[in-house]
Amino acid sequence: MSKPNVHGLPQHLRKDVSGYFLDYFVQEEGLRKRKRVRLGQIPLSQAKKVLAEHQREIVNEKYLAPDKPEVTFDEAADSFLEYSVARRKSHPNDLQIITRLKAYFGNRPLKSLNPDSVEAFIAQRRKGGNLVHLGKALTGATINRDVACLKSIVRRAVYNGLLVKDPMVGVRGFKEEARDRTLTTEEYQGLLRFSPLHLQGVVQLAYWTGMRKGEVLGLRWDQVDLKNQVIHLEAADTKTQEKREVPLSETLVGLLQGVPKTLGSPYVFTFKGKAVRSVKTAFRKACRKAGIKDFRFHDLRHCAVTNFRKAGVSDTVIMSISGHKTYAMFKRYNRIDRSDRLDAMVKAERLSSSQNQELGTTGLASAE
Repeated sequence: MSKPNVHGLPQHLRKDVSGYFLDYFVQEEGLRKRKRVRLGQIPLSQAKKVLAEHQREIVNEKYLAPDKPEVTFDEAADSFLEYSVARRKSHPNDLQIITRLKAYFGNRPLKSLNPDSVEAFIAQRRKGGNLVHLGKALTGATINRDVACLKSIVRRAVYNGLLVKDPMVGVRGFKEEARDRTLTTEEYQGLLRFSPLHLQGVVQLAYWTGMRKGEVLGLRWDQVDLKNQVIHLEAADTKTQEKREVPLSETLVGLLQGVPKTLGSPYVFTFKGKAVRSVKTAFRKACRKAGIKDFRFHDLRHCAVTNFRKAGVSDTVIMSISGHKTYAMFKRYNRIDRSDRLDAMVKAERLSSSQNQELGTTGLASAE
């Protein structure tokens, strides 16, 4: 095949050893395909006439694909939801966020999104505030979840060929402060004391194992192996889509042995004959009665990781139990508190004292 314009020919007209031919691209079933029409060994003037005839048809879009209708944000969001329901554990959250996004962006062309339009959305979200806690401003972390979902919608649209390029490039999230709230022994005991019966087992399992709320509430009896003292979580049961084995202490084995089985239900934790789907209201009420402030159910996961670390369990073993995939994320759940720092000073002082005794010195210089 000859190189474009190697013979100084007009666009779409080429020549090789077999003669002149037309060379252009067409769109067929959404794919860009190259098309060649052989003209043979004819004079250049005749070849140009044939090209002119085809050129007129090309200009009239007989060979070129007509412009596609612009994809709206609503269409892209609905397409992403179909993917979300089939693939993402976070689908319930996706649905909630996308409802907000669609209310704001609506039928605007997807390609019209840009950093400024996202900032306008963020400003509107901040103005609306937190409906759960009236008058309280939304945190950067909450807004980041909305922006992350928005980016996922756009990336999926690019992947599906609905967009040529990502218009969200350059949009940055807010810096998030990692939560480090854990319970004291007294707070934990108070939380259990004021928790209703159906919540107590849920709290204890989350506090000691670090299992996620969805993993605890969705726990089935066929996953519990009391004989070997483990819970088997399959890939489909976990947020990270990776199976893992959660160990059970004697206390937790006794706890699960005491949980009554509900006839006809495969789930461990039930209330009035049905699986427990949410503990938000009961948990919030128990915290309020126990005088526990600024504590969320997910913070029980922080408690478990921190308790394991304080007990001397290695990071790799803790991660295998909690299901953290990266060390960076694991560190966010491993709280270093005042007692750890004081303990570090005590250990350092003991080591220094031991070394000084071996050398026959006091380790502290006396003032002259």
